[in-house]
Amino acid sequence: MVKVTLNLLNLFYLMIKEKSIQYEGKTIKDVISQFVSNYGDKLNSQLIDKKRKNKLNDQILILLNGRDIKYLNKYKTELKDGDNIHLSVPLAGG
Repeated sequence: MVKVTLNLLNLFYLMIKEKSIQYEGKTIKDVISQFVSNYGDKLNSQLIDKKRKNKLNDQILILLNGRDIKYLNKYKTELKDGDNIHLSVPLAGG
């Protein structure tokens, strides 16, 4: 298992009241599953995937070292020691 930092942005920070949390895991799925298991009761139900427990809604932006996991291997993306994961809701405006 590798140690990574999960950084919480915007709504995630407001709901959890922490900027970052340390986790151990092999894949994005390992870390997100732990996060949802630990903090799911504090998250808005719209942020959690209703069909797949321990996963976030597909609209949530998950970045691994600044890269969207949708363009990597999604939840199966493997982690390295010291990686940074960021969680954010999509923002738009003009």
